[in-house]
Amino acid sequence: HLIVNLSSFSLIHFLFCSLLISLPSTAICGGYERDHEALLKIKSLITHDPYGALTSWNDSLHLCDWSHVYCGKRHRRVTSIELSSHGLEGSLSPHLRNLSFLRTLSLWNNNFQGALPQELGRLSRLRHLNLSCNKFNEVIPTNLSGCFNLETIDLSGNELVGSIPKEISSLTKLTYLSFRNNKLTGGIPTILGNITSLEVFAVSKNPLGGCKLYGVIPHEFGHLSRLTVLSLAINKLYGVIPTNVFNCSNLEVLDLSQNKLVGNIPKEISFLSKLTFISIGNNNLTGGIPPYFGNITSLEVFALNGNPLGGTIPDTLGRGLHSAIGGMLPHLVWLQLWGNQLSGPLPASISNCTRLRELVLNENKFSGHLSVDFSKLTDINIISISDNLFGSKEADGMKFIDSLKNCTKLKLLISYNCKFQGVLPGSIGNLSNQLRYLGFHENLLHGTLPSSIGNLVGLNKLSLGRNQFIGNIPSTIGNLQNLEGLEFSENQLSGQIPDSMGNLSSLTSLSLSSNMLEGVIPLSLGNCQHLLELYLYDNKLTGKIPIQILQLSSLSKILDLSQNNFFGSLPSEVGNLNKLTALNLADNNLSGNIPSSLGGCSGLVWLSLSGNLFQETIPLSL
Repeated sequence: HLIVNLSSFSLIHFLFCSLLISLPSTAICGGYERDHEALLKIKSLITHDPYGALTSWNDSLHLCDWSHVYCGKRHRRVTSIELSSHGLEGSLSPHLRNLSFLRTLSLWNNNFQGALPQELGRLSRLRHLNLSCNKFNEVIPTNLSGCFNLETIDLSGNELVGSIPKEISSLTKLTYLSFRNNKLTGGIPTILGNITSLEVFAVSKNPLGGCKLYGVIPHEFGHLSRLTVLSLAINKLYGVIPTNVFNCSNLEVLDLSQNKLVGNIPKEISFLSKLTFISIGNNNLTGGIPPYFGNITSLEVFALNGNPLGGTIPDTLGRGLHSAIGGMLPHLVWLQLWGNQLSGPLPASISNCTRLRELVLNENKFSGHLSVDFSKLTDINIISISDNLFGSKEADGMKFIDSLKNCTKLKLLISYNCKFQGVLPGSIGNLSNQLRYLGFHENLLHGTLPSSIGNLVGLNKLSLGRNQFIGNIPSTIGNLQNLEGLEFSENQLSGQIPDSMGNLSSLTSLSLSSNMLEGVIPLSLGNCQHLLELYLYDNKLTGKIPIQILQLSSLSKILDLSQNNFFGSLPSEVGNLNKLTALNLADNNLSGNIPSSLGGCSGLVWLSLSGNLFQETIPLSL
């Protein structure tokens, strides 16, 4: 009897095990059908497939052989859909819920629109969700919390509205969470501080529109010990920067710019020894720059712009920014301190910051001699130091130009509205041939313009107005054939306008006003077929107004020849300027009739012919 019982047990056990083995096969067969149907439902709601990304989604192939669909090797169920950057348009089907083995869904950079289906919350195996750069609107589904295996969520670059669902805090495996560039409102749920696995949290927006989160930065973020990126830029967050955020010792990127934050910059920021990027500009932060920044030797981007920060750049030995920039911030690439109230001299130790590419310090109260040795900054692209008090009465106030010779990548050098004195050295011609913008407008520079300026053949804009330059405009100016804007107004330049200016065929704006230029307008200016605005007023120019100037059909902004000594009649060709907005010929010696063709200037908003010798009647065509 015992043997019979054992045999019976073995038979039952065998049949039971066989049943267990056969069940997955049946389930998988049914699962295949569900996956197949779900994918075809997804395809059916895609209204435009410009590159044929879904052409293979049909019955002629096994679905695991369909383009952009990936299956598991063992169970042959769909585990991943990768349909990024295919120009797809349509909505997202709720039948996604049947793809129960799905681990990755990536549809970024398409034109999907409408709501995110609630059924997303049924995908319990989902680990990676990337729907960024689409046109999804409506709210973020709260039941995303059902995807409890999610590690990354990227919904950035959509038009999502409503608030950030607090239910997301239950996703304990989440490492990446980005809602950038949406239309979210409300506060940041403090309970998000419970997601201790989080490494990236980004809810910033672009300057043209996006999230409008308000409230304070939650203290609970100090619990996120793994956080490497915290980006909350361009919102309406207010209050102080909570000091315990700096407990996140792994932070590499901190962007709190363009909010309404107040108070001092916390000294605890020095705890962030791995920080490479900090931007807390465009807030209402007060006080000075803490000396402790010098401890963050990993810094590459340092942006405190647009705050009312005052005082000098700290010079605390060994720790302060003054010495740090030179010796303790060796990786610094981008230094932005513009729009503050910082004063005092600029530390010469910036010269040792050999990786620096952008130095933007405009709109402060920096003063004194510019003692930076730029010859070491061979990677520098941008130097912008306008609207400061730089300058001294020393004869070598512009000596720093000599040290720019090695800056072969320099593209922009701007120092408007400072107090630089002295002459513009001939070494200006040694600057990089990649230089696109050179501006020393509104300083106290004097002497003649060096002919070497004609070596800067890459220039798009040259602005030296509102100085005290004398002498002739060098003929070498005609070498700058990429020039689009030329500004020499309000100096004491004399002599004639060089014929070589006619070589500047790309010129859109020319301003030589308020000088002592004489002679006639060169006919060669008629070659400047892209000119939009021409300012020659307040000089000693004479002769007749050249027909070639009046044939520049590109002139659409302003033609100002007032306060000169032009004589003769106003040519009828003036009627060709039908795009021109403003015409000023006042205070010359023009005579004869006002030509009826002037009525052809149908775009004119402003016209002055006063202070001339015109006679007869005002033409009805006006």
